Amino acid sequence: MRKFFFLTALLMMILTATAFAEEATETEAETPEEGPYVYTSEDFKFTITCPFKPIAVVENPWQETDKHGEMLVFVNEGIDVLYGYIIQVDAFDTNAVPDFNKGSVMAIGEYLQGLKKNGGFADARLVNITKKNKGVSAITADKIDVLNPDTGAVEGEFVADKQYIYTFFRSPEGRCISIQLISANLDNKMFVDTYRASVASFEDNIKDKKSKKDKDKKSKKDKKDKKDKKDKNKDKDKDKK
Repeated sequence: MRKFFFLTALLMMILTATAFAEEATETEAETPEEGPYVYTSEDFKFTITCPFKPIAVVENPWQETDKHGEMLVFVNEGIDVLYGYIIQVDAFDTNAVPDFNKGSVMAIGEYLQGLKKNGGFADARLVNITKKNKGVSAITADKIDVLNPDTGAVEGEFVADKQYIYTFFRSPEGRCISIQLISANLDNKMFVDTYRASVASFEDNIKDKKSKKDKDKKSKKDKKDKKDKKDKNKDKDKDKK
C-alpha cells in the first residue's frame, strides 16, 4: 500500500512538473527542472519531496525574527511566486494548540472553529498526514470582514487576490510544522494532491542533529572521566612512593 502511494505521488509530481513547465513557457516565467526532487534544509533540519528542484530558496520570507523557515520557489514570474511551498518549523505554540492525535474531540473542534472564525480561514479540518500522524488542513478565506477595533462592528470587506492552503502538524520529534502551498492552480486537484504528497513526505531531521550532539557530548565526557581517573591513579602512585 505504501509503495502504491509513493508511486502515485511520483506520477502526480511528474505531471505537475510538466503542466507548470508549459504554463511557465506561456507566461515567460522561469521554468523548473522536471521530476521529483528531495530537498533537505541544512539550516532548519528537514527533508521534503518536491515536484521538482526549487529554482530559489528564500530563508525567513516573513522577515520576522520570531518565525523560522524557508520558501521553496518552483515557478516564478519576476518577483511573483506562481508555485512554491513555505515551510515553517515553529508555526504554533504547542501548549496553546491541542494534540491532533491524542487531544479531545471538543478541544480539536474548538481549535478548528477558531481558525475559521478568527484565523482568516474559510475551511479547516482534521486530516491524516501519515497513517500515524494527524494534522489540520486549512484554506484561507477569499473574503474577510474588516472590523472596527473599538466597536467590533463590520466596517467593510477585504477581498483576497488569491487563496492559500496550509497544513499544520507536529512532527514525531515534537516540532510544530506549517507547510503552505502557493499555487496559481489552487482549484486543480492534481496540484493539491501533489502538495499533500509532499506534506506526507516531510521528515524532521532535528533528532539526528540532537543525537549527534548528545553523542559528541557523551564522548567528551567519557574522555574527561578517563583522564580524571588516570590523573587520580597517578596521584595515588606518587603518594605510595
